[in-house]
Amino acid sequence: MRYKFLQSLVLLSLLGCLILLSGCAPRTRIVAAHPVLEKKTAEVDSAKKLENLPVEVLLDKGRAYLEQENLPLAQLHLFKALTKASDNIELYQLLGELFMKKNQLDKAATAFAEELKLSKESQSALLGLGKIYRLKGDYVEASSYLALAQQLAPDNPEVLTEMAICQDSLEQSAQAEELYLRVVELRPLNPSSFNNLGFHYLIQGAYSQAIDAFLTGARLKPEDRLIKSNLAAAYILNGDETRGLSLFENSIGAAGAYNNVGYIYMVQKRWQRAEAAFVKALELSPSYYVKAAKNLDSLRRISAYQDTQPSDRKGASN
Repeated sequence: MRYKFLQSLVLLSLLGCLILLSGCAPRTRIVAAHPVLEKKTAEVDSAKKLENLPVEVLLDKGRAYLEQENLPLAQLHLFKALTKASDNIELYQLLGELFMKKNQLDKAATAFAEELKLSKESQSALLGLGKIYRLKGDYVEASSYLALAQQLAPDNPEVLTEMAICQDSLEQSAQAEELYLRVVELRPLNPSSFNNLGFHYLIQGAYSQAIDAFLTGARLKPEDRLIKSNLAAAYILNGDETRGLSLFENSIGAAGAYNNVGYIYMVQKRWQRAEAAFVKALELSPSYYVKAAKNLDSLRRISAYQDTQPSDRKGASN
């Protein structure tokens, strides 16, 4: 399927953490620190503090830690809230979001299902279940939950976007385009709206329309590397390798740019151009750019296999 094939073109995430420790010793005599005892004492004190917090405060803190992507502390507070109020609708919504961020889809589904039991018209639960089934590849089941969510709020951009992705995956391109365009109407200043629309056009082979959408998104958020990468891919697929290379080079360097160009040509089964791009990536960074070598090896194995197939196969080599 073209949709799944082209999904593998795009990239990128960053991560960081900070730990701060401090302490002091009494004046009268020197006492050796005992790390295990200190840790257990700290854990007991922390547990007591959490135990004394009301459910509302635990939920507020859990939500704040979720927004900060501090998942261990979010889980600590939400799990404590669960021992105090197992019938809180918001708690299950936050637990669902937590498990989604941890990529624990089955646990997330259980949390959203519990939320739905407590509130039959919970849009967040219906949206959450729709996302989960979409991520699992069950687009029909996902669509059924998303349709219920849309009934509750017809113009929720997040629901419409999820529905559009499902329609694209089911190869219902006309319905998907209509939904993406509606999201653009609702969020005309949101770069993601144009990125999603552009990606839809990209997988349909409507490269010039994809370029227009990505350009609008890039103007709204010039520093967004994902939109720039998609725009670069659209230029190359549309036959403008020079512009595509320039954009890739601007964000990931020359070696990375040629590697990406090679991968795009490999997806198109343009074996000779793909090989030339991978070789160029290796020339630019032979000691570092291992990815290009792996892609070149994969390309040659695929190309050798293609040569053994009947001559009327689809896909030209140039």
